[in-house]
Amino acid sequence: MDQGAARDDGVPPLPGAAAAISAHRRDEAGLAGLRDAVASGAEYVEIDVRRTADGVLVVHHDRTAAGVPLNRCSYARVRELAPDPVPRVTEALEIIGGRARGHLDLKERGCEHEAVELAREAFGEDGFVVTTREAGSIALIKRDFPGVTAALSVGRGLWERGAVRDFVPLRAIRECGADMVALNHRLARAGVLRQCARAGFPAMIWTVNAVPLMRRFLDDPRVAVLITDHPGAAVRLRDHRRR
Repeated sequence: MDQGAARDDGVPPLPGAAAAISAHRRDEAGLAGLRDAVASGAEYVEIDVRRTADGVLVVHHDRTAAGVPLNRCSYARVRELAPDPVPRVTEALEIIGGRARGHLDLKERGCEHEAVELAREAFGEDGFVVTTREAGSIALIKRDFPGVTAALSVGRGLWERGAVRDFVPLRAIRECGADMVALNHRLARAGVLRQCARAGFPAMIWTVNAVPLMRRFLDDPRVAVLITDHPGAAVRLRDHRRR
């Protein structure tokens, strides 16, 4: 696919389109938070996807609950341990489907097929985007679900292994077959957004919460999706600037 060509899958193209908004981390308030995200007017609602020891796909950002890895606990035990609600992915998709586009952030390997199948049922193949830091997961999704939009997430902490490679991510993006790149806003400002745009990859920028940064990225035609913890504020700011 020509990455710079006009797209018909609902994801904004690289040039000339106002950025879409993705509501980030609203699932921490459980199903009520997801309903609030849908009501915010954001085009996308993000959920973090992990699997419990008994095979349940859940919406949870961290690898652990009360210090215990989720993949060593049953779903019932996770709900007992976690201080915040932990919805099932199926419950989350039921709330989002038909009201907003899906944004599934896969936090670990091994849940690609089930997560994508559930999302296809909830949104249709062109109604959601999958993001993940795992290049192998992107390659698997693009091999088995070539019509699904997938973005490689780039932006580790400087202390993490592989952080230096995040400043030159094009090889990894191309090799895994990603359609887009999901960039940490600091990397985006450090020239990585420019690299990706020149190579024809639309960008999702995370996680943008300060109003000056919202203005900067909403006005940038290289940005396809702005990911924020404050979707209502971002939508109002974008709509005001459009007017």
